[in-house]
Amino acid sequence: MADAAIHGHDHHDERGFFTRWFMSTNHKDIGILYLITSAFVGLISVLFTVYMRLELMEPGVQYMCLEGARFLADSASPCTPDGHLWNVMITYHGVLMMFFVVIPALFGGFGNYLMPLQIGAPDMAFPRMNNLSFWLYVAGTIMARWVPVLAGFFTRRCRPALRASRWISRSLRFTCRAPAQSWARST
Repeated sequence: MADAAIHGHDHHDERGFFTRWFMSTNHKDIGILYLITSAFVGLISVLFTVYMRLELMEPGVQYMCLEGARFLADSASPCTPDGHLWNVMITYHGVLMMFFVVIPALFGGFGNYLMPLQIGAPDMAFPRMNNLSFWLYVAGTIMARWVPVLAGFFTRRCRPALRASRWISRSLRFTCRAPAQSWARST
C-alpha cells in the first residue's frame, strides 16, 4: 500500500475498446459500467411510469385493457379494465427501481468509482471478481426482464396467445391446459 502514491495517473490507456470496457479490472471503468447499466434500466422503469401516468391522464380506462395492453387510446374498440396489469406495472416499476437501479448505482457505481479513491488504494482488492460481479448483475437484469415473458414458451402445457400490441410483457397471455393427472385413472 505504500506504493499507491507512486502509480501515476498520467499514462494513456493502450487497451482496445472491447478489452477496456468488457474485461476491465479498473475500478473506475467498472463503476462507470454500473452507472451506465443502471441508467438504462432506470429508463425502462421510467417508461413504465409514463405508461401508468398515461392511463391516469384521462378518466376511465384507455390503455390497460383486459383485451390487451394498448399504446394508443382507441375509443371505438371495447376496453374492459384490467386491474391486474396495473398491479404488475407498479410492482415491476418498484422492483426495477430498487433492486436494479438504486442499489447497483449507489453501491456498484459510486462505490467502485469513489471508494478506492477515498482510501488511497490503487484498485479494488479483487478486481476480476469485481468485474464478474458486474457481469452477473447484467445477466440477472436480463433474466429478471425476460423470464416472465418467456416462461410459457418453455413449458409444454402452455402456448402463447399473442396480442396485437406486443410491446409490453403483459400483452403475452398464456393459455394453459390442465396438467394430466395420471394418478386419477379410472379402471
